[in-house]
Amino acid sequence: MSAAGTRDLARVLTLRDLVLIVVGTTIGSGIFTVPGSVLRQSGGDLGVALVVWVLGSVLALLGALTFGELGGMLPDAGGSYVYVREAFGSLPAFLLGWTLFLAINTGSTATLAVAFANYLGELVPLTPLAHKVAGVVMIAAVTAVNIRGVRHAASVQNSRRSRPRAWRCSASCGRMKGGRT
Repeated sequence: MSAAGTRDLARVLTLRDLVLIVVGTTIGSGIFTVPGSVLRQSGGDLGVALVVWVLGSVLALLGALTFGELGGMLPDAGGSYVYVREAFGSLPAFLLGWTLFLAINTGSTATLAVAFANYLGELVPLTPLAHKVAGVVMIAAVTAVNIRGVRHAASVQNSRRSRPRAWRCSASCGRMKGGRT
């Protein structure tokens, strides 16, 4: 592509935005939904569960450091697509892009929608249909926020990360009120 055809993306995210996005996506709903499963799979052994969490954390940190290094070396827009394209060629990068679109990112979004609906169900009673509708509405809301732009999405993420204690307290109060633990 010629120099006249290139387009630079505006860098509108601050360090705080990036840290909060990483924290939000790394922790997200997983920290609230996965610990019980890890403990069950470890046979109820807290030591084994903690080792699993520490190993998972180390792997996540190594992955983040790797992506940080790759981002510094290849600052083009496209992230993992660009890294795979440069390392392995266009076909694997193309396949990665479609895999991200069709399976990986959609699976993450579905997991967050289910977690959202489950927690909403702790606060208010939901029928099975309302549970599904709540998940779909959450996906639509997140989509609308992201369509408005990166800066707007980061502002929503930042405000969301600044109130987690109040939300956790609300969820706990809802569980106590409903008699569930």
